[in-house]
Amino acid sequence: MANAKARIERAFEQSGHFFYKHAKMTLAVIFAFIALLALQIPRITVDTSAEALLHKNDPDRMDFNEFRDQFGRSEVVIIGARGGEVFSPEFFEKLRSLTEDLEENVPYIKEVTSLINVRNTRGEADELIVEDLTEEWPESPEDFAALKKRVQQNPLYINHVISRDLKTAAIVIETEAVVAEGAAKGDDAFDVFDEGFSADSEDAFDAFDSGAAQESGEKPELRYFSNEENLQVDKAVKEIVARHETRDFDLVYSGGPAIAVVFNKAVMDDTRLCMMLAMMSSMLFLVLIFRRVSGVFYPSFIVWAALICTMGLFPVFGVPFKLTASIIPAFLVAVGVADSVHILAIFYRRLNEGASQEDAIAYSLGHSGLAIVMTSMTTAAGLLSFSMAELTALAELGVFAAIGVMLALTFTLTMLPAMLAVFPIRAAKAQSRQTMLMDRFLLFFAKISTARPWLVVIVSMALMAVSASFLHDLVFSDNIVEYLPDSTEAKHHILDLDQRLDGVLTLEAVVDFGQAEALYEPANMDKLQAFCQKVEPFELKGLHVGKIISILDVVREINQALHENDPAYYSIPDSRQAIAQELLLFENSGADDLEKVTDTRFSKARVTFKAPWEDSVVYEAFIREIWRVYHEVFDGDSVQLTVTGETALMAKTIPAALRSMTKSYAIAFVVITIMMIWLVGHVKTGVVSMFPNLLPIVLVMGVIAHSGITLNLNTLMIGSIAIGLVVDDTMHFMYNFRRYFDSGMDPEKAVRHTMLGTGRALLITSLVLCSGFLVLLAASLSTSIQFGIFTAMIILLALLADFVLAPALMVLLTRKEHQARLALQESEETHV
Repeated sequence: MANAKARIERAFEQSGHFFYKHAKMTLAVIFAFIALLALQIPRITVDTSAEALLHKNDPDRMDFNEFRDQFGRSEVVIIGARGGEVFSPEFFEKLRSLTEDLEENVPYIKEVTSLINVRNTRGEADELIVEDLTEEWPESPEDFAALKKRVQQNPLYINHVISRDLKTAAIVIETEAVVAEGAAKGDDAFDVFDEGFSADSEDAFDAFDSGAAQESGEKPELRYFSNEENLQVDKAVKEIVARHETRDFDLVYSGGPAIAVVFNKAVMDDTRLCMMLAMMSSMLFLVLIFRRVSGVFYPSFIVWAALICTMGLFPVFGVPFKLTASIIPAFLVAVGVADSVHILAIFYRRLNEGASQEDAIAYSLGHSGLAIVMTSMTTAAGLLSFSMAELTALAELGVFAAIGVMLALTFTLTMLPAMLAVFPIRAAKAQSRQTMLMDRFLLFFAKISTARPWLVVIVSMALMAVSASFLHDLVFSDNIVEYLPDSTEAKHHILDLDQRLDGVLTLEAVVDFGQAEALYEPANMDKLQAFCQKVEPFELKGLHVGKIISILDVVREINQALHENDPAYYSIPDSRQAIAQELLLFENSGADDLEKVTDTRFSKARVTFKAPWEDSVVYEAFIREIWRVYHEVFDGDSVQLTVTGETALMAKTIPAALRSMTKSYAIAFVVITIMMIWLVGHVKTGVVSMFPNLLPIVLVMGVIAHSGITLNLNTLMIGSIAIGLVVDDTMHFMYNFRRYFDSGMDPEKAVRHTMLGTGRALLITSLVLCSGFLVLLAASLSTSIQFGIFTAMIILLALLADFVLAPALMVLLTRKEHQARLALQESEETHV
């Protein structure tokens, strides 16, 4: 193994000579590659939806797609309007004007529902009439009083188009579930909707069988409503709200799609800001470390190149930028600089000792090339452990961040020698006072760790045991509204509407009875009603059911209307014939509302649970309750239940992330341990060396648990990402310690030489890494801030472990080996 490593080190040294002699050609090829990917960056898209977190073949995502194909989008945009008396001529005129403006000028609109046009089912003589609530426009105070009474008596309206206290009117905006490919690229994209859709179209896809599609003789390619369309809807709604809002007509606009726009923007703004701050921070450290223009410019350029190429790969592979990916820029800036620091530290030292520029480059690659390749591979291994995650957002983060790490490595090993060759570098003067101070600082830690190694190990184990005892108290959370700063207007709006309307989120359930016309059966309708009634009382940590909408509402409305509008008959008929006739009458009235709550075979019932915006972990508990009630009510029946919608997908994220993290931690630990064993050449040393890497992670997780801070989707990744980072320093330490020890030094002397040589680079790179993650404190999203703080804490603790615990372990592990070596030397001297 020693011979193999020696050959690899010679190969790196030869590569230094090669890139020095072919510097211009090397730079030309790399610059062309960078430019090619840089041109792709403007094509980056952002998608922080729950759907985007899952793989395309995920069963829950496929259920969601099936739901959208059948019933349309589950997410709605809501505008809350209030100001004076709602049931007054002035308010209703403004509400009508706003409703009509939204219907006419918001793209991708499927339906706008308000008090103006909400369904009003009534009976007149023997006739069933289904019309808009204001089909007959109220004129007099008596008309408005009667209208108010009618609204109060209809359960469908409360917390749907008006608040329970009748002080806030709601406008519910539903958009199309599918759009034509390229629909978001210009105004002409809307033509397919204008020409193809009709008011009574049963299937969203039918619209494309005619209209614009027929003009070209081909159907346009369809895709689901995405962030591109959501941005256009959001912009149009905001403009309309601004036109209609007055002092006495206060409008609040929110809902899941509206929050998504704000959150997406925050993600990208934070990414840009933290990327710039990370670069400025790393440049500042490079100035302090090297005090050379080349020592600042070259590493910075390499990092920018790796970052640009990584970001350019997102649109190349058609992958949208997601919440988890927002940490990549700051991460790559911090990690990428570390590779260059190790090479430049050796290069400048060799140059100062009198070596030529070419020899100094070759020597630095031979000395550190293998180590930085291995450390980059361990970092990539930690990241690639995400690649098999259940959540595609985690898998993509792992893959693209790993690619970025390897790009930074490749550019360091190729572009850095080439750039050093292009411009002459002068040797520095005598050792500075700062360098001597740093040496004393490093030797202080070497003395502590080698003087009392057992004490260091025992204290470390005790700290780890105490921290591990707190891990069972870890609490998990996922709530993007809470991630937003308190000053965010959208955050106040969603919480305001939540309070006024008893919830703005929807959770969808589809009860499939498996037989045509199953919903005509009173027994099935009774079970469906029992199912809804048993779920309705659920309450947990602020989450409660504000409203339930289903086919039951339609049937009860019809039954009441056909019994002289008597509220006593707001119930389900007790005969199959009555239910079938009532639904037939409703269809014949021209209303299309049935397609929102059932299929054409009347075998499926859609049940919409309206609830406040809460943590997705709480929604996961709500979904478990829905399943429990389903098994209780439909026990033994051949009835299938599907719980879906954006909210249901979000509720899956934390459990899926936990399963993925458990798997990725195990994979990362095993792979990195194997790589460590190969690098140091000793199984026992490789295994034991993982202790200093696990200790800081367990310590920080223990602090998080003890302080009651919740772990979210980003902070859950800290362990797998951190182990790939902190093991780099340990690997450099172990690798160089073995080199010095194998050369004949005793353990204590090998530790001192390692600290004076590698220790300086470890201190510098750790500080650069910390600064790179601490810039996330400038982010607006709390999830990014927490990720930055905790990762920086782990890196600092890992540095301390490498300065104190790792040397102590090496002294203990090699003491017998050193004694055996001394005994052998004495024996040889005796024989001589």
